Amino acid sequence: MFRIGLVGASRVATYAVIAPAATRDDVTVAAVAARDPARARAYAATHGIPKAHDSYAALFADPDIDLVYIGTTPARHRAQVLAALAAGKPVLCEKPFALDAAEAREMLAAARAAGQPLVEAVHSRHHALFARIRAIAASGELGRLRHLEARFEIEVAKRAGEFRWTPALGGGALMDLGLYPLTWCRGLAGAEPVVRRAQMRMEEGVDAAVAAELVFPDGLTAEIHASMIASGRSASLVVTGDEGRMTVRNPLAPQLGHALIVETRAGTREEEVAGPSTYAAQLDAVVRHVRDGTPWPLPPDDPANSMAAIEAVRHAAADAHWHHSRA
Repeated sequence: MFRIGLVGASRVATYAVIAPAATRDDVTVAAVAARDPARARAYAATHGIPKAHDSYAALFADPDIDLVYIGTTPARHRAQVLAALAAGKPVLCEKPFALDAAEAREMLAAARAAGQPLVEAVHSRHHALFARIRAIAASGELGRLRHLEARFEIEVAKRAGEFRWTPALGGGALMDLGLYPLTWCRGLAGAEPVVRRAQMRMEEGVDAAVAAELVFPDGLTAEIHASMIASGRSASLVVTGDEGRMTVRNPLAPQLGHALIVETRAGTREEEVAGPSTYAAQLDAVVRHVRDGTPWPLPPDDPANSMAAIEAVRHAAADAHWHHSRA
């Protein structure tokens, strides 16, 4: 049995780990720890977790834990990852991986020194849909790729304690939402971008919305958009080439419904890609990586490159003015 310990009595863990683990007979969520031990005990009782530790250190020291999942706010990731690695535990760390690229590089270096796996939970990249998107893009059917446009917008309520509206905890649209359009574009390009320009709309001390224009080494351009103040929910990816266009509706969580539409001179077709949910696929990948030594599907340095891309967008936006037309 592969046993997971949860750091943080978090909402994200319920659907990212607890739900997919419940569908398997070889994986179990064995323990949880939180800053407030009483909260950890209540969470354990609610979700049928057999053990609630009184501290993170106790969870890291638990010999019955095969993987630590860190689902706390971004500002806490570095210290918790380093402590888990020092205790000899493999780690799946929720996105965004860190507060900046320097932290990410330090965490990855600590993992290499400890000889322990450390990977980031970017669930959408694990769904079979993303593999299909990459296959079509690489097939030549669209011709040479010229431009990508990726978007994730959803209203995030300004509730007390909501980390996404709290600067000190690593909040903001770019960190929480913009990471996804960035990872889709970076994953398709197979390279890291230069940020040509970026703009942010600031509210409550964080970026409530962000737009950026990117260019990749081979001349491929991209636009990304993310917003926490949008009306409704939108997640999409458009890939334009010399010979056609591919539009993907909901590359974020395809299990909730999606469409892949390819338009070329030969005609238009629409596909749906079957497969486990993004979270089930991610859990399967991390179990095989830690237990069996199967290579992780994303590059080893992807978490640091992801944070570097986020930083580059942030820096490019620092002196720019927001224009509503780019929201």
